[in-house]
Amino acid sequence: MLAYGAKALVPLEITYGSQRVEASEPENNEKGMSLALDLIDEVRDEANAHNAEHQQRASIYYNRRIKERFFHQGDLVLRKDEASGVGERGKLAPNYEGPYKAMKTLG
Repeated sequence: MLAYGAKALVPLEITYGSQRVEASEPENNEKGMSLALDLIDEVRDEANAHNAEHQQRASIYYNRRIKERFFHQGDLVLRKDEASGVGERGKLAPNYEGPYKAMKTLG
């Protein structure tokens, strides 16, 4: 509705007519379009509220399943191969390199 605001007509409806085309009245159409333009802010606010609610639900869903990992000084860790940018590339190349010893922890 925010993009177009009206339903499109198929060229056959214009040429041969249809119940929708015959029942339409240009004066009422103009009034309806001007009313829709007046209410566009409310429609936009409602769409933004719906989008925010969806993002919040997605965030809750994601955070429910995530497992936090904390590393301490001296732990052995693996580093993703993509992070270094060196080494073999391809389907059969290893995904991680290491193990490395954690020097210090950051926030």
